Amino acid sequence: MKFMNKVLLLPLLLLLSIAAQAQDKYFLPGTYYTPSGEKVTGLIYIGTPTAVHLFFKSDENAHFKKIAIADIKAVVIPLRNDSLVVVTEDNKDDKKYLAEFWCATPVTTFYFKIREDFHPGNPDVALGGPVSKSPGSVLKKFIPMYLDGNTTREITKANYIDVLSKAFADDPALVQKIQNKGFKFKELDEIFDEYKQESTHYKAR
Repeated sequence: MKFMNKVLLLPLLLLLSIAAQAQDKYFLPGTYYTPSGEKVTGLIYIGTPTAVHLFFKSDENAHFKKIAIADIKAVVIPLRNDSLVVVTEDNKDDKKYLAEFWCATPVTTFYFKIREDFHPGNPDVALGGPVSKSPGSVLKKFIPMYLDGNTTREITKANYIDVLSKAFADDPALVQKIQNKGFKFKELDEIFDEYKQESTHYKAR
């Protein structure tokens, strides 16, 4: 399942350097929207997908400032094809995150919550040579979420049949497949691909 298995290999020092400082070369033209709807355009840098703030500069010569996730409603960075929205998880204000859009149906909207886990490198021991350590890796997981009222909740093995049966109600044939367990939880990508190909609603977008 692709959202569970994307791995990025990054040297630890590079990762820490990027996270620790917002250097000019990482800023890209973009816009963020405040909860009140104000549009703020300039240069934006987001350290990691799990960041609780972004860095913003009004222009190249300006000093950057941190914008907390609580003061952001959405972010658009055209050069990266990024369109992120700030949502809560399980209706908890202290669990806000930047969500990546996945798919929309007449009933709900699906997002990815991105989580990064760092795994230290293993020692590399060459016969007769010094012990060295390979760079660590970052495991990037795309966790599937669905919009439930004003918050999002995770799609899990326990709830996916119920959640997707309701979300894909405009495609009865697909719903029947899901309910008959024609798709396993690990085949979420295939389910969504079929919906996008067969749904009249999706084709009309």
